Amino acid sequence: MTDKTIQTLELHPLCTYFPRMSDAEFISLKENIQANGQTHPIYTLDGMILDGGNRYRALCELGITPVVIEYTGSNPTQFILSSNLHRRHLSQGQSAAIVSASQSWVNAQAQDNNAQLQNVVPLDSATSRAKQSGVGHRTQQLADKLVKEASAELVKEVIDGKKSLNKAIKEISPPKPVAPKPEPAPTVEPEAEDSRSCIIDQQQSAIHTLEADNKVMLKVFESDDRISASIAQVKQLTELNRDLNERINGLMTDKEDALNTANYWKDRFLRLEAEFNNSIAK
Repeated sequence: MTDKTIQTLELHPLCTYFPRMSDAEFISLKENIQANGQTHPIYTLDGMILDGGNRYRALCELGITPVVIEYTGSNPTQFILSSNLHRRHLSQGQSAAIVSASQSWVNAQAQDNNAQLQNVVPLDSATSRAKQSGVGHRTQQLADKLVKEASAELVKEVIDGKKSLNKAIKEISPPKPVAPKPEPAPTVEPEAEDSRSCIIDQQQSAIHTLEADNKVMLKVFESDDRISASIAQVKQLTELNRDLNERINGLMTDKEDALNTANYWKDRFLRLEAEFNNSIAK
């Protein structure tokens, strides 16, 4: 493999699922390679870098010819995950998204009749993928949902650590609107009874009591003419009392109307008096 070929190597799709080093990390890597040389080879697959993309870039910038080895194993996905997943400073969301995205790529290649990947044992369940990424089952399920439903750009943001997994999930699954709770029916407070209502209720109660007593007395003494005459007189008095109650109610209503009218004219007088005094003061 010539130096010119080495300088133009591209990253394998599986390699791109791991975020590139930050500037500070890359500078530290270059200083280490310059001081100690290349301690790990660059692995390639199908002419592309499968593992060692950051090392390859550092070696090229330092002008050192990289040591390149062609990967000959049968499971490149497992190889790159095992080589990078737990030695990088990745969040749980990043690790889960990388595993899910890698498995999605393997499934797509297998469907395209890629002979090298057809016999690879897939991570075909969230449990197996969670075991590979080292995260909880729920976190891995969220990562699977992200890779399946989100855009490639959003998945890349999570993998690169630019956006958290939970925040990305909220973007593709906005919260369902909460139906407003029905307003409780307003409680109508009973109005306080005024003095007139109290008087009327007392009178009506007395009338009902008197009528009840009359019925009892009528049954006991209905054979006595004198008592019958007295009962008849009581009935007349009861009717008279009822008429008097109605007149009382009418007079009390008239009284209230008169008081309201008097208050109205009193207020007008006070306003006119105040206006008159103000005009004199000026």
